[in-house]
Amino acid sequence: INDRLHEAGISAIFHTYAFFIDKNTKYVTPVPSKDLGYFIAFTISQPVSAIDSEIVVNESTENISTLTGFFVRNSRTLRIGEELIEFSDVTRTHPFKFTGCKRGVNETTPASHGASESAFHLREMFGRFVPGPDTELFEEIAGNTAKIVSDCGFDGIYFDAIDGSDILAGEEYF
Repeated sequence: INDRLHEAGISAIFHTYAFFIDKNTKYVTPVPSKDLGYFIAFTISQPVSAIDSEIVVNESTENISTLTGFFVRNSRTLRIGEELIEFSDVTRTHPFKFTGCKRGVNETTPASHGASESAFHLREMFGRFVPGPDTELFEEIAGNTAKIVSDCGFDGIYFDAIDGSDILAGEEYF
């Protein structure tokens, strides 16, 4: 199609959703990438069975927000090993807990998790996850985008949602 556009003197631009990751991609389901970006890593303080709806952690959950939305830079999703878990609330005092946990979201498999495992609070915006900024996943997504532009003969790229780039590593890197 781009060759035909070029023959007619028309330039073509690839329009992509920057680096954001749809929750139905191979990077999320059925096994989430270890390189999905996260705000903070918590340490599980008590073993968790595959059906538990509460996860007790060592670190404070006092500042964890349950507010989410299209423009909100937050999620209610934890990644523990190869499982994604959605929580509905947290306790604000000790013992610190993620409560109302829905297990095995995004078609991941509910599993037991041991004390001292990490629970990663995933970064999300526009209803999508993001890669960690200094990870192989970030580089793979950038490389895949570049390959599409090159292989298909696009004349430019439009990075939709680039206004959310601070989700990667903070406003200082926006």
